[in-house]
Amino acid sequence: MSRAITRWRPWRQAPATLVVCALLTLLMGTFGIGGLDRLGNTGAVPPDSAAARSSAVLVERYGVSEPDLVLLLQAASDAQAPEVTATGRAVEEQVREAPGVAAAFSYWTARDLALLSRDAASALVVVDLSGGEARRTETAKSLVTALGEQRGPVRISATGPAWTYAEMLDQNRSDLLRAELVSAPLGALILLFVFRSLVAAMLPLVSALIATAGTLASIRLLTSFMDVSVYASNVTTALGFGLAVDYGILVVTRFREESAAGAQVPHAISRSVRTAGRAVLASASIVVASLSALLFFPMAFLRSVAWAGIAVVVFSAAASVIVIPALLALFGRNIDRWDVFAPFRRRGRHGAAAAVRWRRVTLTIIRRPVMTALAATAVLGVMSLPAIRVVLGPNSVEDLPRNSTTYTTAVAIREDFDSAPERQLAVGLPTGTPRDVVDHLARTLSAQRHTAVVRSFTGQYRGGTRVEAPRPWNARHDTPGGPLLTVTSRFPPHSDESAALVRQIRSLPVRGTTHVTGEAAQVVDALSAAHRALPWSCGFAAAATIVLMALFTRSLLVPLKAVTVAGLSMAATLGFLVYVFQEGHLRGLFGDFGVTGYLSGEPVVFLLATTYALSVDYEVFIVARIREEYLACGDNTAAVVEGMQHTARLVTAASLVFAAAMAGPAMSHVTPLKFTGLGLAFAVLVDAVLVRGALVPSLMTLAGRANWWLPSVRRAPRTADEPAR
Repeated sequence: MSRAITRWRPWRQAPATLVVCALLTLLMGTFGIGGLDRLGNTGAVPPDSAAARSSAVLVERYGVSEPDLVLLLQAASDAQAPEVTATGRAVEEQVREAPGVAAAFSYWTARDLALLSRDAASALVVVDLSGGEARRTETAKSLVTALGEQRGPVRISATGPAWTYAEMLDQNRSDLLRAELVSAPLGALILLFVFRSLVAAMLPLVSALIATAGTLASIRLLTSFMDVSVYASNVTTALGFGLAVDYGILVVTRFREESAAGAQVPHAISRSVRTAGRAVLASASIVVASLSALLFFPMAFLRSVAWAGIAVVVFSAAASVIVIPALLALFGRNIDRWDVFAPFRRRGRHGAAAAVRWRRVTLTIIRRPVMTALAATAVLGVMSLPAIRVVLGPNSVEDLPRNSTTYTTAVAIREDFDSAPERQLAVGLPTGTPRDVVDHLARTLSAQRHTAVVRSFTGQYRGGTRVEAPRPWNARHDTPGGPLLTVTSRFPPHSDESAALVRQIRSLPVRGTTHVTGEAAQVVDALSAAHRALPWSCGFAAAATIVLMALFTRSLLVPLKAVTVAGLSMAATLGFLVYVFQEGHLRGLFGDFGVTGYLSGEPVVFLLATTYALSVDYEVFIVARIREEYLACGDNTAAVVEGMQHTARLVTAASLVFAAAMAGPAMSHVTPLKFTGLGLAFAVLVDAVLVRGALVPSLMTLAGRANWWLPSVRRAPRTADEPAR
C-alpha cells in the first residue's frame, strides 16, 4: 500500500489535499460529538447466555424484571409514620405516572418487608422503566431531577442501573474534555522538546486531531448498528491520539533524516513514505488484527470497543501517510524552524548526541546479550507475579467516585437492608411446581452457607427454617408463569460463593427448566463465555501477528519473538493492575479509587489486547529499521546497533507521548477508565525501557543471521526502498 500511496503522491497537490482533509475533519468532528448521547453502559452479559435468556423469560412469563431505578427514601426516625407514609405514597404515584415508567412499587403499597430497612427508618421505591438503554437513562435523569433531594420529612436519593449509567455518562463527558485539555498540551511539550522545532512538533498533533475526529464519527456510526459503551469514547480517542502521534513521529523523523542527508524535499517525502510509511501500515495492520481478536468475545462491550479501536488505527495510519506528507511538502525545509526550548538547552547539544548515547547503550548490551536478556526477563517476571492473584468481576457502582449519589445510595442500601438488590437472584420455577416442592426447595437453598434469605409465596426462610409464614407481600411470588423464589446471597456477586450458589440453583431437581437471573448469574455467564473465547482470541492474535510480521520482515523468528515478548509485557501490565487496583497498593500515588478486591473483566481484556498490540507496534518500528540496515550491510550485529541508534530515541519519544495521551483517562474518577489509562501508560513505558531498550536488541544479537530465516520461501525481489546487500 505504501507503493500505491507513493505512486499517487498526494503531497504533490498539498493545498488541495489539506483543504479536503480539513473539511472532512470538521465534518467528522461535528458529526461525532453529536453521538456521545447515544452511548450506554452496555455489554457485560453475552446476549445468548443463560442469564440473558432467563431474564427475558422472567419478564415475559413471570412478569418479573430487575429494577432499573431504585429510590431510597430516608426518614428522620420511622418510615411507617403517617406523614412519611403519605410522602412515600405520593412519590410512588408521581413516579408511576411519569412518561417512560413501566411499573413502580414501594414498601408503603406492597407492604414488602424486603423494601424496609432493618431499623425501619428507610424504605425503597423500585422502578421498572420502558424502552432501550438510552431512553431508560434519560427517564431516570428526568425522574431524579423532578423528585429533588428532599420531599417533606423524607430525603430522596437514587441508584440502580439506569441512574448509574446517567452519572457515568456525565462523568465520562467531563473526563473526555479533561483528557483533551491535558493530553494535547502535554504531548505538544514532549514533541517540542524532542523535535526541537515548533513546526515539526505540530505535524503529529494535526494527525492526532484527524484521528480523534474520525474516531468520534465512527463511534456515532456504530451506534446506528449496535450498542456502544461509554467507555469507547474516552479510551479510543486517547488511544487514537497516542497512535496518530506515534505514527506521525515515525514519518516526520524519517523525513528529517533524509533531508539532513541531502535529499530534495519531494524525494525525501517519497523515501519517507516508502520506508516509515510502510512500517506504519505494517504496524497498523497488526494492531487491527490484535484488536479484531476481541470480536471472538460475545460481549457487546468488547465488540463495540474493538470496532471503535479498529477505526482509531485506520484513521491514525491514514493521517500519517496522507496528511503528514502533504504538510511536509507545504513546509519543506522550514520544518526545523522555531525551537522554543533553544534558550534552555546546553550549547552544542543536538539530536545527534542522543543517537550517539543510544549507540553506546546498544554496544554495551550486545557485548553481554545473555546477561541483559536474563536480567530484563527477570524484572518482567517479578512484575508479573501479582497477576497470578487476579480476580475478575462485573462493572458496578463501585466504579464511580465515592461521593457520587449512586455509590452512596447503593452502600446505604447494602448496609441497612437485608436484601441488597445486587445480591438477589430471581429464580423462576416451572409452571405447576407443587407447593410442598416449593417449600422444600426454599428450605434447602436457605440452609446453604452462601444464602442469607429465601422468599417465596410459601413464606420467608433462613438457615433451612421458615421464619415467617406467608404474608400478603409473598403473594407476588406466586405468578401465573410459575412459582418464583428470591434468593439473597451473603456474598458479593463476583465472589466464588455467589457463583457456587448460582450453579446450585441451576441444578435444582425439578421437572422442567429453572430460570435464574441476577448480577451473580450474569457474572458466572460472562466469565464462562470469556474463558471459552480466550483461547480462540489469543490464537487468532498470535497467528495474525506471525503471518503479517513474517510477510513484512521476511523472517520466522522475529515474529515468534515479538509474540513472546508481547506476552511478557501483558503479564507485567496485569501484575501492575492487580497490585495497584485489585489489592489497593500505592493509592496515594495514583489517586483515590475504590478497591473492590477484583478488576472489572471487560476493561481488563480490552487493556491487555491493546497492550499486546502496542508492544508489537513498537517492535515493528525497531525491526523495520534493523532489517533495512541488515539488507544494506549484511551484518546482523551492525544492523542492530544502527537500527537502535536511529529508532531508540524515536520509540522513547513515542512512548512518552502515548503515556501523556493516557493522562486524561488516568485522571478519570471512573475506576475502569483510570486503570486503563494508568495501565496502558505503564505498559508503553516498561515496554520502551525494558523490552525495546534491552530485551529486543539482546535477543536480536543472540539470534544472529537466524533472525532473517524464512523456510521454503524464495526471497522476494528487492524493492526500491531496500538497498542492495
